[in-house]
Amino acid sequence: MTDHLRPNPADLRMILSGNLRHLCRNTTSVSALCRKIGVNRTQFNRYLSGTAFPRPDVLFRICTHFGVDANILLRQIDALPVPPDAIATAARRPFDHYLLPDGMYRYWRRSFRQPDRAYFGMAMIRTRGMDKLWKGYDIHDHAIRPGLGRFARSSSYEGKLIQQFDGFALISRTPFSDLMNLTYFEYGLEQLLDYYSGISFITRRRLPDANRLSAVVMQRLPADCSSWLACARQCGSQPMGTLPTIVRTCLDRVPDGI
Repeated sequence: MTDHLRPNPADLRMILSGNLRHLCRNTTSVSALCRKIGVNRTQFNRYLSGTAFPRPDVLFRICTHFGVDANILLRQIDALPVPPDAIATAARRPFDHYLLPDGMYRYWRRSFRQPDRAYFGMAMIRTRGMDKLWKGYDIHDHAIRPGLGRFARSSSYEGKLIQQFDGFALISRTPFSDLMNLTYFEYGLEQLLDYYSGISFITRRRLPDANRLSAVVMQRLPADCSSWLACARQCGSQPMGTLPTIVRTCLDRVPDGI
């Protein structure tokens, strides 16, 4: 075995020592840290000084607390590989633009607060570089937030689309709120390729008078400004009974009270 494959124990203790000091740099109380991890303070000082190694169970507790792995024994933290961002990696997956071309779309989703009504809105999907972006628009029956003046009854949603095996996911939010919508669409609805059906979840605590989950249907519009204007005039809340049968049937699949 070559020398570089036989690390010196003293060197490993110093690597661990340096990594622990780096991990503890923002710790206000080492004593409190030791109590939380379940490590004797005197023994932890030996780890910090490079004079001792932790037992496997102690190393496990240290790694779990700081969110690192046992490589802190072998390599300096600055040299450790950064785990990939799963969402960012998925967002870079090539999009099937044939099945979801850029353009204008209209969508229906059941109201989160009024289960007998649905929201009819519009969205623009466009490609920018490697990203597939979404911008949607809702009109509400009442002010959605006090103090917003004349525009209190409307809201826009901005987000990013992520390609999946048999559909695509949408992560979106309103510019003035921390609430997010997580939506999944599958391609096609009853053999209609210009329709997309899915399910949408709003990230907020459970409320007694509101739902958090809704079915959603989206339709691709022709590249015609007059059809866009006609749809825009219909935006807003609508009774479920007035929706096209294919849309109403899809929106009825998700129960209330979730």
